[in-house]
Amino acid sequence: EDREKLRRKFTDRSVCKFYLCGLCPYELFDQTKSDVGPHREGSEHDLRCKQEWESLTDEERKEYGYEYDLLEWLEELVKQCDERIEATRKRLKEKQEEKPPEKKLNEEEQEKVLKLTAQMDELIAEAEKLGEAGEVDKSLAVTEQVNSLKKQITDITQPIPLPLSNDRLMVVCEVSGNLLCSTDTEDRKARHYAGRHYQGWIKAREKLKELRERVGPRPADWKPKRRKEFDRKRQDRDRDRDGDRKRDRDRDGERRRRVRNRDRDRDFRRRRRDRSDSRERRRRKSRSRDRSRDRRRRR
Repeated sequence: EDREKLRRKFTDRSVCKFYLCGLCPYELFDQTKSDVGPHREGSEHDLRCKQEWESLTDEERKEYGYEYDLLEWLEELVKQCDERIEATRKRLKEKQEEKPPEKKLNEEEQEKVLKLTAQMDELIAEAEKLGEAGEVDKSLAVTEQVNSLKKQITDITQPIPLPLSNDRLMVVCEVSGNLLCSTDTEDRKARHYAGRHYQGWIKAREKLKELRERVGPRPADWKPKRRKEFDRKRQDRDRDRDGDRKRDRDRDGERRRRVRNRDRDRDFRRRRRDRSDSRERRRRKSRSRDRSRDRRRRR
């Protein structure tokens, strides 16, 4: 196993690339409310590989794209967390603003309300008459009686206030989305702030801020290093193939030139041979005529 670790490189599929970049969400939120599950790819947290990674420059790291991957994933995780926080805040607000249900009156209460309402209507009419007659003091006294009847009616019909529920005492943590009780003790609050869930979100948000400032978004024309190497090898192969084709064309051209030269030489030698044979035939004919002429003279 130790030998395998020594042979392992940070580019190996078994190595967790998020750990190399300084923060692994799988490990960070393991067994918390924000658990993201098991590693989907490499799961090895190899310190020697991390040191090898950290020895690269920022520009060299960008060629591999691991920090771009972590930046994009953290942006998605933080966005989901913020959406949960906003939804919880909205739910709590709706609970606080919720109106209590209307009170259902029994027969006795209904009858009493009807009597009080009839008395109140009579007093209102009386107060109006007194006001028209200029008896202001008496009118005000009757109006006070009307207000007293209104209060009695309200006391009977008013809904029973809801008991103060836990939701009304709850507040949402703006970092982790956890629910806190407004009556929590200082010790309980300290445990929350020191907990793995809260501390995990603190680290995630800080890492996201760092990557945004140092790395930035992935360029539209970005290609990973392995893709660049593949493209370069393909270009080299294409260049070699083009060179082979050129050499083949040159060889074919040279072969055709040799064939043409050989044919030309053969034709030249044949014509020269034909001319030589023709001269020889003419010489033989000339000698034959000379001999024939000599024989005729001797006779």
